[in-house]
Amino acid sequence: MTRTGRPREFDRDEAVRTAMHLFWEYGYEAISVAELQKELGGISAASFYAAFGSKLKLFKEAMSLYMATCGDIVAPLKDPDQSPRDAIKQTLRRAIEVQTGTTHPKGCMAVVAGMNLSEKNQEILEVVESARAETRKAIADCITRAVKIGELPKKTNRESVVVLFDTFIKGIAIEARDGISTAALLKSSEVLMATWGQFA
Repeated sequence: MTRTGRPREFDRDEAVRTAMHLFWEYGYEAISVAELQKELGGISAASFYAAFGSKLKLFKEAMSLYMATCGDIVAPLKDPDQSPRDAIKQTLRRAIEVQTGTTHPKGCMAVVAGMNLSEKNQEILEVVESARAETRKAIADCITRAVKIGELPKKTNRESVVVLFDTFIKGIAIEARDGISTAALLKSSEVLMATWGQFA
């Protein structure tokens, strides 16, 4: 009897990385299981489901990989040895450099992969919203620390400042897809950082 399932040469880790790039480039709904099978080396349906369980589960793995690698732009915000201002500045730079990089799709997977989802894929929406919330929380914690240590005034409207920086970071995804240069985005981040301390 012929056995079905993953061939021995199948590299699961590499397959998840490839899937991450596909979801990042095209979004969740635009990629079918058949197209994933083809891009993952022409594996059979049996091999696909044996390896990943479902398209949804593969997407979740791909998103986890993204957040642990390309999406890990918030590490400076969690570093207590960094001043909050420097941490925000570094995070903006890292977000721009990642989202305009040339070795992978442009933009942010947590933004572009979850756009225009139909009602049947609300679970995917929850996955990408959760990923985006991680960044927002890291910014919020950093701003709170800035106020606590006196780097920002106590009267600072923390929520507004968090939304300001979070919106800039997420907006990079669209600007990068539209071809705005790394240099132009970095200059814009400098303009934004020049407002530090002026929040009310």
